[in-house]
Amino acid sequence: MIDPRFIRHHQLDRTVFVARVARVIDYLFGILYALLLVRLALAFFNAGTQAGFVQLIDRMTQPFYGPFQGMFAASTIDGVHPVVWPLVVAIFAYMLLHGGIRGLLRILAR
Repeated sequence: MIDPRFIRHHQLDRTVFVARVARVIDYLFGILYALLLVRLALAFFNAGTQAGFVQLIDRMTQPFYGPFQGMFAASTIDGVHPVVWPLVVAIFAYMLLHGGIRGLLRILAR
């Protein structure tokens, strides 16, 4: 027969491991959200596309933004500030993915 203390210890180890994985995932998604929001803000304020920082952000976010690019036409606020709707959709899609992963991790922790 298996000692109940062993089972409780094993469950605690699994819970701690899943919690650590969840923190890493939260951190990585946080970085992704920040980069996508910076890209959205740069587009909104019409940042120069030749600026090194703008190019860096574009290169870093392109793999995550690419699947959504061209999904909707951009519109403007006051005819000056563009709103890149595919980028907004990408941020929400990654939020849903993040929530789904967190839900799966909660199930695994039990």
